[in-house]
Amino acid sequence: MRAVVIGAGPIGCGFAGRLLHRSGYALTMVGRAPVVTQLARARRYAVRLTDGHTQREESVEGLSVLDVAQTAEIEAAIGAADLVCTAVGPRNLDAVAPLLARGLGQASQPVTVIAFENAEDAGPRLRRLVGRQLGTQRADRHGFTGAVIGAVFAHRLMAQHPGDDLLLIGEPHTEFAVDAHALRDPLPPVEGMVAVDDFTAFYLRKLYRYSAGHATAAYLGRLKGYRYLHAAVRDSEIRHAVHAAMAEGRAGLAAAYCDRIAGDEAELDAILQRFGNAALGDTVARVGRDVARKLGHRERLVGAARLAERAGVAPTRLAEATAAALCFGDLDGAAGGEASPVRRVRRPRDSDDVADSLRNLAGLQPGCPLARCIEAAWLRLGAGWEDGNLLLALDRPLWAWAGAGDQRALARAS
Repeated sequence: MRAVVIGAGPIGCGFAGRLLHRSGYALTMVGRAPVVTQLARARRYAVRLTDGHTQREESVEGLSVLDVAQTAEIEAAIGAADLVCTAVGPRNLDAVAPLLARGLGQASQPVTVIAFENAEDAGPRLRRLVGRQLGTQRADRHGFTGAVIGAVFAHRLMAQHPGDDLLLIGEPHTEFAVDAHALRDPLPPVEGMVAVDDFTAFYLRKLYRYSAGHATAAYLGRLKGYRYLHAAVRDSEIRHAVHAAMAEGRAGLAAAYCDRIAGDEAELDAILQRFGNAALGDTVARVGRDVARKLGHRERLVGAARLAERAGVAPTRLAEATAAALCFGDLDGAAGGEASPVRRVRRPRDSDDVADSLRNLAGLQPGCPLARCIEAAWLRLGAGWEDGNLLLALDRPLWAWAGAGDQRALARAS
């Protein structure tokens, strides 16, 4: 069996590449220098897996490695593959699609394409983009699906000395969900892959519980001056807020779908335990980057809050996390690692600015109940925040320092 992975980042190498190697595939990695230069020289990399208590390392060996500039070779590899994975980021799918289309055009059998892009529409979007190049009928021979991934990979560390391997650091979870209705026979076997009938439900299940909690920890953690996510969730106030935000998301899921999708209290506790995994070394900057996307209308905070509202649950903590995200606009720049520029978020100056930001980023109309809830939270949190000012207490906002104007704003909010 043959597989091609386009994107040699933490997910492409650490998650998809590792599982494909374990499943017996001859693996071709496609990426950019300097990563592919190192991979081509060693033809292997290492993956360190940790749950916070134990860790182990696996080696992914026998790689074929291609630079993105080697288009003819990549197209030939895609045409001969049973399975193609992308892990390039949602913004880069348009750039990848023509290359993928030319490769699939050479295939003599149906190929499964899995987009590990953390986006609900990644599979259908790739199908449309490839269809524009190949024609719909030829594209429909192949299966295109997104993936709901059950693991975090926080770091990709370049080798520092001759003989060292490129190292990925992440969680040991292997399960990922794909859309059963988007696939074509024969379905290639991959360890951890679960084909589900309601892909959207499984996607939102992760987004409105795990991802909502992750973002809440990052944005509130940034306000309180934490660098690492595990340190932020060990703060009792933030831990309580994160749990409450996930519970609000879970309530919305239960009303919209069912209790099986929403999960139970034990699952939320398990997620919180994962956030506290210090061995990952995950940072609030990495988790919170790409603020504009994460404040989208259907995304992890506003989308979860809207679903909770429809279930009759006040999304207080999700609104608070959204307000915290609006408090600063430089988190994206601090994180790095994006293959293409991200949209920057300008920090609001006043309530009118908050309303404009929510309309432009989240599609919330000024004066709607959720927008008012977020604005009230911003007045409590954002009015006292400036670069270098630390939030010492969350429930009754106490700042390390505050100027006269900040004090007046805080008094209005109290």
